[in-house]
Amino acid sequence: MDMRSICPEKLYVELTTRCNLHCPMCVKQADGSDIAEGDLPLDTFKRLLPSLGHIRSLILNGIGEPLLHPDLEEIISLARSRMPGLGTIGFQSNGFLLDKQRAASLLQAGLDTLCLSLDSLEDAGSGGHALTAVSHAVEALIQARRNVDRRFRIGIEMVLSQETISGLPDLVLWAAGREVDYLIATHLFPYGKATGKDILFNPNSADAVDIFLKYNKAAAGAGLHLDDYLATYLKFHKTEADRQLLEIVERMQREAREKDIHLHLPSLIEHKSGARDAAEMVCSQARSIARQLGIELFLPPLQASVERSCPFITEKAAFVSINGDIMPCHFLWHSYSCRVLDEDIQVQERVFGNIREQSLEEIWQSADYRQFRQQAGSCNYAPCWSCSLGPCATLINDSLYANDCYGSNVPCGHCLWSLGGIRCL
Repeated sequence: MDMRSICPEKLYVELTTRCNLHCPMCVKQADGSDIAEGDLPLDTFKRLLPSLGHIRSLILNGIGEPLLHPDLEEIISLARSRMPGLGTIGFQSNGFLLDKQRAASLLQAGLDTLCLSLDSLEDAGSGGHALTAVSHAVEALIQARRNVDRRFRIGIEMVLSQETISGLPDLVLWAAGREVDYLIATHLFPYGKATGKDILFNPNSADAVDIFLKYNKAAAGAGLHLDDYLATYLKFHKTEADRQLLEIVERMQREAREKDIHLHLPSLIEHKSGARDAAEMVCSQARSIARQLGIELFLPPLQASVERSCPFITEKAAFVSINGDIMPCHFLWHSYSCRVLDEDIQVQERVFGNIREQSLEEIWQSADYRQFRQQAGSCNYAPCWSCSLGPCATLINDSLYANDCYGSNVPCGHCLWSLGGIRCL
């Protein structure tokens, strides 16, 4: 990993934190979130222009709806004039504010891709994404695309959950039939009242799942259930069957320690049902439809990878807030609350500088930012989601970037991006 690069190659610029919707899954609606509403001033964006010659991908959104920004087209035009010929500019939108005239002006300004958020083919009734709005937006983009002599890609992004997964094949079919170029699926990031029962993604590694299923099968063969382990462990008077169950779990834990596999038994029990097999069948069907109809489909894994990695480090990405602060990733872009193992965790934004005071290159090459990228790039993260003691008091209470249990002050252990569950434009 080259930490000495002059500048990031992928840049996320949050043009606004305002939005015309109030989606219940949005981080802004979660208790403990502290995200002020506002727009990135045009003069602040202009501070980035000297650095855009190094940027291969510019994403113009964050928490808010980019179409609300009054200078959106001018920002796109300015960026296009400075970026490399093969550099791309895009953003994600709910589509409500996109009509034919606006679509034409965006493409004329130099936009390369627009990804529309849609989780279901049923119109949302609770302030969320809507099929009608996205349908009209797609039509407007198709017409605008016919009037430009360059490639423009239309995308759809959906959030996968226990509730939405069954509709994935139909959504792929719908998108392919409307000249959509790609569909990105990402897992639900748990905010607010979201629980493990809402989340489709299994944060336990394949190794942990395999060893759990092995001993779950052994318990079932003896007429026992690992689901009963905690209640059995707490019983004062234990039967012979109880002692047999505890012995099976002890053998499982011993094998896991020998193989350096972390087990969080409540989470493994919660994800042990046949839901994963059913979800894999749905994903397989969606992939087949995508291949047949020629639409690109980006699907995240259904469970965590054994090897952890940071996509933002790999892509040499940086993030710009509406006040010009520079952050390293989506996870640390704002201060907000999320849920890890059904406990509320307060995430603190990590700021390395501000483009109103320093150039992007100076911030990127600063000692603190380089040290952060070095530690995050080592991928030696604490196993917060599969720790048998998790979530620990440090994870819940610490907001000072103290060392984690691995000795690192990079708070990546509970980041779902590093587990492979979240995908971004």
